Amino acid sequence: MRPVVIALRSAASLALFALFGAGAILLSPVMLVLRSPGACQRAVRVTWIPLVWLFRLTRLIRVDRGNLAPMRGTVIAANHPSLIDVVLVLALVPKTLFVAKHSLKGNPFMSAIVRHTTLPDDERLPDAAAERLADGWNVVVFPEGTRSPAAGGLGQFRRGAAHVALRAGAPLVALGIVQTPRRILGKHQWAWQMGDRPVTYSFMADAPTRERALEWETARAAARRVTCLLRERILRLVGQVSP
Repeated sequence: MRPVVIALRSAASLALFALFGAGAILLSPVMLVLRSPGACQRAVRVTWIPLVWLFRLTRLIRVDRGNLAPMRGTVIAANHPSLIDVVLVLALVPKTLFVAKHSLKGNPFMSAIVRHTTLPDDERLPDAAAERLADGWNVVVFPEGTRSPAAGGLGQFRRGAAHVALRAGAPLVALGIVQTPRRILGKHQWAWQMGDRPVTYSFMADAPTRERALEWETARAAARRVTCLLRERILRLVGQVSP
């Protein structure tokens, strides 16, 4: 029976990712027409919420939003264990923009969506994010820059989230994303490797803080300090260090 269940779950996962790819292609001309980040983000969210519902309906995943509350004008720094983290967070937190790595702009399925609904992953990020945060948008940054290591733990953190929060003076929230009882859709894992039972995605957010550079700190030193704090907070949230 177990091989049959695994085969059915694998087939369901592949079908949903095929649906995701088809939806992304259909959304591309919509992005070109709408152009406005707000309108484009709403169109993506309307498409992705049913996708999350289908992942749950087929019992591939469960979603526990934990203490993830509505936010506004907040920088959210999160770990990145899986391929669908962006889809899930966008479904749970309205009016949210992500920082996308450059390689996604060359992805034929995602290029138009990335160009119209994300922030630049380069030196323009702090200023671009500050403008959106002032308008009430949330900005999600994965400090690892890619999915977390396959062996577990967290990858090396980049300082983008810290620079954004410091430049904008915006609230900064650490978000831990935890998969139980096993990891799926992680680095070096295939979309069909879903196992024989649902995987629960739990979201645990820390209290928001407003970080400021100390009097004696340079901008780079302040960003380095805040990044270290973020790493400690996320590790605590995902249960890999004691509180």
